[in-house]
Parts: sequence; C-alpha cells; structure tokens
Amino acid sequence: MGNAADLSRVLAYVAALRSDEAVEYCLTRYREGGSAYVKALLSFSYFHLRQYELATELAAEAMAESADDSEALMTARAAAGLAAAAWPVVVSPTARPDMLVAALRDLHTLDRSDSDCRVFTYYLLAEASIACARLDLATQFVERSGTLPTDFLASDSVPHPYLAVMYIMRMRVLGFQGRVTEALELGALARVPANGPVMTVLLDSTLCFLHGTALTGPTVTALADRLASELPQPIDYISTGCYLLVAYGLIATGDAARAAEFTLLAGANAGLEALSIIDRALGLEMLTASAVGMQDLDAAEAWREQGEILLSHPISRPTIERLVSRVELLAGHPVEAAAWAQLSIEHSVVDGRVVEATEGELLLTQARQVLAESGISVGALETTVAEALGSGAFAARRPAASERRTAGRRLRPESGTGWAGLSPREREVARLITEGLGNQAIAAQLHLSQHTVRAHVSRVLAAFGVASRFAVAARLAEVLPTAPTIGSGAALTPRQEAVVDRIVLGRSNDEIARDLGISIKTVEKHVSEVLRRWEVSSRIGIARVALGNTSPTDPSRVDDRPTA
Repeated sequence: MGNAADLSRVLAYVAALRSDEAVEYCLTRYREGGSAYVKALLSFSYFHLRQYELATELAAEAMAESADDSEALMTARAAAGLAAAAWPVVVSPTARPDMLVAALRDLHTLDRSDSDCRVFTYYLLAEASIACARLDLATQFVERSGTLPTDFLASDSVPHPYLAVMYIMRMRVLGFQGRVTEALELGALARVPANGPVMTVLLDSTLCFLHGTALTGPTVTALADRLASELPQPIDYISTGCYLLVAYGLIATGDAARAAEFTLLAGANAGLEALSIIDRALGLEMLTASAVGMQDLDAAEAWREQGEILLSHPISRPTIERLVSRVELLAGHPVEAAAWAQLSIEHSVVDGRVVEATEGELLLTQARQVLAESGISVGALETTVAEALGSGAFAARRPAASERRTAGRRLRPESGTGWAGLSPREREVARLITEGLGNQAIAAQLHLSQHTVRAHVSRVLAAFGVASRFAVAARLAEVLPTAPTIGSGAALTPRQEAVVDRIVLGRSNDEIARDLGISIKTVEKHVSEVLRRWEVSSRIGIARVALGNTSPTDPSRVDDRPTA
C-alpha cells in the first residue's frame, strides 16, 4: 500500500470527524512496518484530536526517520509546524517554527512525489503557516502549489471530500487578508467536494466568517441561526474551527454576545485551552471586546488576565497586545492603550496579518481621539509610544502573568455547564456578581485578592457561556428562587420595556441600538431613566428586577446543590 492510499484513508476519517479512527489506522499501519510518512500522518491525526504533545513528539520522530525520503520529511515538517502552533504554551513558549521557512526553501524536493501527496503536503504547510499566524508564508505556499486539482484522490471520478478543506483553507487565507470577493468565488468551487454534512457545515461556517468580514450582517445572522442547530459537538480541530468561524463572523457585525457564546463552546473553558495558540488569542480578544462593548471593566480585566499568559508567544503576541489596548482604553488610560495598539500594528505588519493590523489602526485612532479630547497632543503621544517601544516597557508589563499558573490548579469549568459546573467559592462570586458588586468589592467581601477574584469571574463567565457579567443575572434566573422584587413599581414606556428586554439578554448599548433602530445616545437615555424609575444602580440590577429575582436575602439562601 502506497503513501497515497494511506493518505486517502486518513483524510476520509478526519473529514468525517473520526480522527480517533485515523489514529488507529496509522498505528496499525506503522506496526505492520509502515514508513515515516505514516508517522507524519499519525502526528497530523493526533493534532486533529487536540492531543498536541503527542503530535509534537511524533512529528519530530517522523522528521528524524525520513532523512532519505523527501516526501515524508516535508510532510513531517508540515505536521511539526502545525503542532508547534498549539503546544506547549505555558511550559515553554516556542519561537516561530523555522521548519516552515526551511520547507519553503526546499519545496523543489517534492517534484518527484506522487501528485496527490504533493498537493496535500503543500496544503498542510499552508495550514501550519496559518496556525502559526504567518499569513505571508501561507500565501507563498498557496501560490507555489497552484490551482487545486479537481480529481484529488478521486474514486470513481468523485473527488475526495477533503478537497473541500483545502479550498476552505485558501478561503480563510484570503479572508484574513481582506480579499473577500476572491474568497467567496472559491466557495463555489468548494461546494462540489463538500458533499457530506460535516464539510457542508464547515463551508457554511467559513461563509459566515467571510460575510462578517464584508459586513453583510443579515447574511451572517441567518447563517449563524441555522448553524446553531447544525454544528457538531466541538470535539476536534475541524469541529471547533466551525464554532470559531461563526464567532468571527458575528463579532465583525457587532453581535458580541452570540460571538462570545460560540467562542466559549469552542474553547471548552475560560482559558480556551482546547484551541491552538492563535485561535485561543483571537477568542480571548473576542470575549474582551464583548466585555468592553458592555462597558464591563471587571470582566474585561478577567479576560485580560487569561490572555496575558500568551503575551510572550510570537504567534499570539499582536492579538494579545490589541486585547490589552482595548482594556486600557476602557480603563481610561489612552496613552497606554495607544502604545499597546502601536505594538500590535507593527507586529501584525511583520507577519502579513493585514486584517489584524487594520484592527490595531482602529484602536490607535480611538486612543488618539480620547487623547485629543483630553488635550494631549499627538506629538506627545508619539514620543511616549516611541519611548515605550524602545524600552520594551509595555511588552514587559506584568511579566509574572505567565508564571502564575501552576500544574496543580483546579480545572476550569467547561463552558455551558452553568451553576452545576461551579465550585462553592465560584458560586459565591456568581451571587455577588448578580448583586452588582465589582471585583474590588467582591475581593473585600470574600477576603480574597483581586487576582483571585478575576480568575473566579472568568470561570463564572465561561460556565454560563457569556463574556460579560451583565449577562450572568439572566443565566442565573433558573437558579435563584423567585422573590418579591424591590424598586420595580414604576411603569415603563414600551420603548423602555424593549430596552430592558435586551438588557436581560445581555445585549450591549450598541447591539440594542442596532436592534431597535435608534441611536446609542437614545439607548443610554432610556437606560438611565429605567435606573432612576426602578431605583437600581446597575444593568445587573435592571436584569434582576425584570426577572423578578431581586431580594437582598435571595443569594445567601440559594441551595448549593447543582441543578440540572
């Protein structure tokens, strides 16, 4: 049995979300005397199962065993590059994998390879480059490989379903570069081999991302609504990727609340630790952006703490720098926000991350506007940024963040587990969140450090699948017992009731304005009037009154037993 036959079997399993069977196939083949090429495919299969440590070790072994086999060596390099994009982050942040640069130089060694195996290796090198956030390299691999063959690993003239994944990879490259029209044109070609339910969902999730990039909101909403009931469980690289692509589309069109929900489902817990490094960083930035959109500084700080562990890694660095910039701007620190945005822009440009560089430019513009309103000149800002960049002060800020995690920490609750997934201490924090207390007040009441409280807050948010504490009260409605409300006697106008309905759903002012077709300032006026009429001091207070769950004694009487 040749390499092409092994490749066809492995890709069929992976395309059907049966990577465990791909692993078993490769193990059997290797025990029967399989080659280094099979071991490279085994690394690829373990990566899809999100067993990144094994994938890394096997790719290294495959490279060592394939010195005289260029096809196996190049495939092993690609597998190693893919694995390096996911593991290990905390234990030993690795530099950008040089094997991908070496592979680009040595592509000529594949000239005598089987055509289908060569096409796959080119694809895998590009996929690894995307995972390492090297769009410049991914583009070069795509350009060097040329047009995808319509008969890739064909059987009875039917192309292999994994051909759709290859098209979708190219669509993602174009989308991340902002070349949406070209990406959508490829989508029509991908539809042919995407003839199974998994590939169809992956393609539609990619289209959701692309239409979000093009700011075609109604299309994104329609796709997300349909995919919410069609997406498979996030069990491997492809299925989790579907959730993230939908989230990227939603966040681009301003639906931060739903984007947060899809992101947390993909990442499994508050740290999004099931994801590759770049997806983890982008996911945490989405959660932070959602909290910032809700003006929820405490939640934003909690997500920032999760993100800072990735700050020193070159793959995630520009994204986390942008994340920190968002939080600094919300905290009223525009100079620091501008410096972080500038760092992100420069690092994004180096790696050819065009869309991310544009995001950084937008943040820098916002920071400059705040500075101008504060009377700080652009010249002074540029001097401050230059000094920060020169000294590395901002990049070195909070360096202990990556050292605070210990191997023996309690596992974070899985996203979506709700009240049942929280520890007793996390339930205490959740109750205090619904009372409108901030991190500092919670820390004082529970005699904890603010760092510990931020960690608990991020776990509570993840358990309920939300990015902001304002949505926690609504999710706790089924847990906290109904009690007579206080301060809720005043009637509201129909428009104010519509605003309250959306506050209960955890919507930001931007989202409420878009839903109701009114300005953000009008939404702010309605919120202020509801606060006055209902005699509460926060949006959480509004949500609890609306839900009929406001009572000073309720939280302390909630039974700690998990609910279904």
